Amino acid sequence: MSNSITTLYVTGANNHDWERTGPFLRDVLTASGDFSITYTEDASAALEGDLSGFDLLFLDYNGSLWSEAAQANFLEAVKGGTGVVVLHAADNAFPGWIEYEKLVGLLWREGTGHGKFHGFTVTIQNTEHPITAGLTDFVTEDELYHKLVPMHDTPIEVLASAYSSPESGGTGNFEPMLMTTHYGAGRVFHTALGHVWRGSSLAAIENAGFQETLLRGARWAAGRD
Repeated sequence: MSNSITTLYVTGANNHDWERTGPFLRDVLTASGDFSITYTEDASAALEGDLSGFDLLFLDYNGSLWSEAAQANFLEAVKGGTGVVVLHAADNAFPGWIEYEKLVGLLWREGTGHGKFHGFTVTIQNTEHPITAGLTDFVTEDELYHKLVPMHDTPIEVLASAYSSPESGGTGNFEPMLMTTHYGAGRVFHTALGHVWRGSSLAAIENAGFQETLLRGARWAAGRD
């Protein structure tokens, strides 16, 4: 593909069902025609390598801390302008790694939770941002994270939120669902959507609104807005 977004899809460990989300979302990205995917289940080894050829690092990962070399190489690439997508439980990862927490901005930390898997409306808050411009609110069936923790004073732009209903076990507040941050010259798109538990439905990632915002977010993070 000419001018495709060269993407390293990083997975291989997660408390969610990465064995299904990884191939499924790799295919969603590829089917759009905009992405050329390198898929890895060995995060440290891949991130220790030469990242200069990648426009985007897609994180479907919540596991052991990467090697020191992989950490340093990852941060250097993002500071230099490589984009990042943070998918769902990737915002749970690496407690205490301050630079990763700065990069993500809002994370699952002590006090964060979710109610039951249920249907809810994702409300577009920012209609001017390239990721959400022209989009309307959409209904999905997913896990709705609440009380994500802002870390290290990272500026966070919330693009969409969802009402966390008490009836579902939620907070009674609107909670951020789609966010962006910057780390150096790198753009970071963070979606709290996309829950797939082992043995459960793929409804959250099959959802058209989820897929549209994910593709738009990935393009934007790669600088193709």
